[in-house]
Amino acid sequence: MLKTLKRWLAGGPRVDYSKVRRNDPCPCGRGNKFKNCCIDKAEKQTRADRDAKLFGSSKG
Repeated sequence: MLKTLKRWLAGGPRVDYSKVRRNDPCPCGRGNKFKNCCIDKAEKQTRADRDAKLFGSSKG
């Protein structure tokens, strides 16, 4: 129970979206196309990583 709670609070495993194209199945496992599922989350993380590299802080 405690392990499950810790995993849930940690947000689960990180998914690598870097090689996923828009029309590929989403790697999160929901069965939708990536463009209809998690593309916003992936683009937000990409912008946060880029900004952290450019400006030295992460505001993700």
